[in-house]
Amino acid sequence: MNSHTVLPIQVDWRFDILERMGRVRLKELMDFHKQTQKTFEAAMKAWEKEVKAFEAEYEDADGDHLISQREEIESLLDRGHTFGIVGLYTFLERFLNLVLEHLRAGGAAIPPSQMGLPLHKMRDHLAEFAKINMNRPPFDWKALERLQEIRNCIVHADGWITADFVSRFAKVGMRVKEDTPLKLPANYFEDAWQLVDHTYKAVYEQCTEKFGYAKQNQVWLQPKRKFTSDELRTILKEATEAGVAAREATTNELIKRVKKGRRKDEDSCGWVWLEIDPKLLLHIHKLRIPNVSTSYKSKTIVEDFNLYLDDVRHSLRMSATMDGMKTAAAVLEKHGINSHQRSLAD
Repeated sequence: MNSHTVLPIQVDWRFDILERMGRVRLKELMDFHKQTQKTFEAAMKAWEKEVKAFEAEYEDADGDHLISQREEIESLLDRGHTFGIVGLYTFLERFLNLVLEHLRAGGAAIPPSQMGLPLHKMRDHLAEFAKINMNRPPFDWKALERLQEIRNCIVHADGWITADFVSRFAKVGMRVKEDTPLKLPANYFEDAWQLVDHTYKAVYEQCTEKFGYAKQNQVWLQPKRKFTSDELRTILKEATEAGVAAREATTNELIKRVKKGRRKDEDSCGWVWLEIDPKLLLHIHKLRIPNVSTSYKSKTIVEDFNLYLDDVRHSLRMSATMDGMKTAAAVLEKHGINSHQRSLAD
């Protein structure tokens, strides 16, 4: 990326690591959940087998110890679920704090916090500095608040409903009874996993769309002004002539070095081109200027916006062509056309 500042906030390639981290961490949590389920199912099958054997041998015997055994197995399953839910919320909270750190490093005036920020404060900062509104779709803020309070009840009250949590759960749409254990729907972990997965991806995607490399590149490549067709022809002619002269000058210098060093080849092989604003490139494409071509194709979707100055580039003289394209780009910039030089070795 160039040194031009084009956005008030910028995130670089390191921001992408957060998304990869999210995929790995959520997979770990789902794998843990599935393993817990398998362990529970195996334990219950063994318990049922023991019950049948016990009843066949002791028809009138008291089976209290079997009931207690089943309760212990179910309790372990519940504990596995609560660990998973705590893990989901912890990941989401950590992820959002890291997002804010990246935005702060990229230019956002977010106050630093050594202890990390709570969920509501992170929501407010994302709304203020990144214009990401977690109160509206694609986010489900009420569901996130419920997840937060469920996590808090597990962590701070060991999953027991106190008078305080009765009112706190009521605020997030849950009816619970005081002095009872927290009971969650059978598939709550799976639903919470989907919620966290959807939330972290939406935050990442919106930040990348607004402040990432593609947006920075798009904004920086916007031309300084509008150009007529005749202006473009004149500018491209000037850029081509300057580029050819620079390429030839470099080529001559390389040939001298080769002769002095008694080497066989004076340059490497490859291709060099310029990336420019898509709308401007389309304008140039429609002009059909001789020896000036573009990446536009009539029957395919264009993803690369490349300008080829055919007279400047020489596939057998890549480094000399790079000097020529650099000179041509300087001519374009002088007239208000920004570009990036790209290359590919053969």
